[in-house]
Amino acid sequence: MPLVSTITVRLTFIISLLGFVSASAQENSPYSRYGIGDLYPTQNVVNKGFGGLTAAYTDPTGQSINFSNPASYADFQRIKNVGGVVLYDLGINIDSRSLRSKLPVRKYSSAAFIPSYVSLGVPISKGLGGALGIRPFSRINYSIIQSTRISAIDSAQYLYEGEGGLNQAFIGLGKRWGNLSLGFNTGYMFGKKKTNTRLNIVNTDTAYDPYYLKSNTETTTYFGKPFLSLGGLYDIKLKSKPIQKDKLQEHYWVRLGATVLFGQTFNSSQDLLRETFEYDANGGSVSVDSVYKTTGTAVKIKIPSTYTIGAVFHKTLSGNNGTFDVWSIGAEYEMSKWTQYRYDGAADKLNDYWQVRVGTQFKPSLTSSTLFGRSTMRLGVNYGKDYINADNNGLKTFSGTVGMGIPIKPRTSYNSQFTNINFALEFGKRGSNVNNVTESYFRLSVGFSLSDIWFVKRKYD
Repeated sequence: MPLVSTITVRLTFIISLLGFVSASAQENSPYSRYGIGDLYPTQNVVNKGFGGLTAAYTDPTGQSINFSNPASYADFQRIKNVGGVVLYDLGINIDSRSLRSKLPVRKYSSAAFIPSYVSLGVPISKGLGGALGIRPFSRINYSIIQSTRISAIDSAQYLYEGEGGLNQAFIGLGKRWGNLSLGFNTGYMFGKKKTNTRLNIVNTDTAYDPYYLKSNTETTTYFGKPFLSLGGLYDIKLKSKPIQKDKLQEHYWVRLGATVLFGQTFNSSQDLLRETFEYDANGGSVSVDSVYKTTGTAVKIKIPSTYTIGAVFHKTLSGNNGTFDVWSIGAEYEMSKWTQYRYDGAADKLNDYWQVRVGTQFKPSLTSSTLFGRSTMRLGVNYGKDYINADNNGLKTFSGTVGMGIPIKPRTSYNSQFTNINFALEFGKRGSNVNNVTESYFRLSVGFSLSDIWFVKRKYD
């Protein structure tokens, strides 16, 4: 049986990854220039493979953390005569993107390894659980070169670059009363948005070169404020019947769920820099003259609330070894009025966002002796409209997901520890024929769900 020192080592490992999650990614998405950047998928890997469903999802075996709906924390399990089982859940993404433009005809591809989230779940008492962790909320990363001509001067080259994004460090509780569960997440949302526009006059007449220094316009905005989200779940039993030969109970349920992430206004800090510069021998930039510079200017940034509602129809089997989902199928709707976004009172090229998600998961067998037979299969699709509206034509979004959960070390009647590896493949597209620039992507997500016993005293014969 693991000691407290073992738990401490694992906690240290988890905490050491928290900073790693917020490491900058290397993907290149010009759409991330707008608003607060590309909204990052907030689901864990289990939910991603399930079409992204989170509002009405909970794991009856208590082997994953649905941090998108904190009401699900109420289902973390305590084992009789053993105690609480602590969950460690972490995920990583490998993201590949392809950008295509019609005028001019161009194609650009990029790939990135992106740590996704780290979370820890703790069953506090029967029907009460808590979780904490860190996850990205949005990503900003792009580098775009545009060549043009300036009348009466010569060719000009613009380099647009951006980096940053928002992250959420969260802690939450979930409590169950009969068939109703309620929960909340709170914590701190933080990050930055840094954008640069560099101008280089490419003059073919060398006699005029000294008159055209390269210019850089740089804006850096720092975000930071507490946040609050609420979630609820309600289970409705439709039918139950015993399976005498296996001494099991078969149940059919409908679970309803809803979440809200409340909007907020950041009292942010902004730095502005206007300068001339030159490139050094290593390709870095060296400032020649600061034309204008300010630091710590106060700006207000308003982001809207996000609402999600959903339902899941599922079949469970319960017995001496616990309760297990045999299959589930569900759908949900998410929306947010991003036309209410304001940056120091100014709107941006944004649309109201909405998304419809449909997903299913099933186990081929609950008694199979093979690893594949005991695994959980997941499928899903989602369709909607992105919140970014760069060309005033809107951006339709569509993606399909395939997922799989593999019990490397399944929970048994004599050992409550487990190790699950979850995979999710997502193929998607942003934009359609009405957009000059479209983006297709492939995302491989890998998640690790681990458990440990929480502070169990040694026993001696």
